[in-house]
Amino acid sequence: MRKSHRPAGSTVRLRLEALEVRDVPSATLVDLTTRGSAGEVNGAMFKQDDTQPTGSGVIHSFLRIQGAASKNVTQEGFNTDARPLQFDENKSPTFTHALHLGDVPEVFVNGAMYRVFLLDVNQKSSQPLLSLDQVRLYVGDAPNLTGYNASTHQLAGLDPVYDLDAGGDSWVKLDYRLNSGSGSGDMLMLVPESAFAGAGANSYVYLYSKFGEHFAGNAGFQEWAPGHGNGTGSISGTVNNALGGVVSNQIVYLDLNNNGVLDDSDVYTITDANGHYVFDNLPPSGDQQSVYYVRQVTQDGFTQTSSEIAAIFLQPGQDVTGVDFTDAPHVKPT
Repeated sequence: MRKSHRPAGSTVRLRLEALEVRDVPSATLVDLTTRGSAGEVNGAMFKQDDTQPTGSGVIHSFLRIQGAASKNVTQEGFNTDARPLQFDENKSPTFTHALHLGDVPEVFVNGAMYRVFLLDVNQKSSQPLLSLDQVRLYVGDAPNLTGYNASTHQLAGLDPVYDLDAGGDSWVKLDYRLNSGSGSGDMLMLVPESAFAGAGANSYVYLYSKFGEHFAGNAGFQEWAPGHGNGTGSISGTVNNALGGVVSNQIVYLDLNNNGVLDDSDVYTITDANGHYVFDNLPPSGDQQSVYYVRQVTQDGFTQTSSEIAAIFLQPGQDVTGVDFTDAPHVKPT
């Protein structure tokens, strides 16, 4: 997904999700022990979630932190390709490995873009509460960074781009009973896209997390994966030349705030040699905030002659095709 950096390239992917957020002050608790509960700390959203099936072969873990068999035990770790690992990470590269920023889906919520991460936890049913006490995100240029410093909160000398505890000791309270078993996810974490400003899709994202300071881990493992969803669809079309032919290398974008201007927060793609474009992996429109407005940036010397594209309400799994534009060259005065 590209946002503020705009090299020519492949199709962008956008994910939308309607979300009501219960704001909480920093240095406090986000209680996710009731279904559908949500909270916000330092700009990131935390949401209890049970709509995304997990388990082996369903989600693609990038960080698995091994569980504890006894009470009063904390668990911590971060994803990397480096070995040996520093903390309680599962050493298999299947479950703990480097992650590209471009592999973390984007979500459009309340007029802003976020990157979405999925957390799946495992606890004893008799002792289901677990605390997520520390979360820090880092961006690097290599897949094998190591050397987390608990005192400075730096990873390989890098400062976090997001810190749950910035400004105070905040934490998240989770209840395994809401989605018991490792067959369903437990929490979505939505981090503002602005935290990753200046990072490209091939940059590496590192997630450090620590559990168990308030409610100890007691079974299984805790697992992070890129967020994902079901029922996604697509919008596609062609940019045509009114004189015949098609227009390649044309910017087509999703106008997130419907202001008719390609803003840094808007999502865009570029038409191919056949003038074709597509936005795929789009969640369905659930409300007015999930309406899709498709716009283009006409090339110099051309004017759009086709009508403005109407708002698109995308149904679950729907592929909307034929969302076409027609451009004509300016007519020189005689």
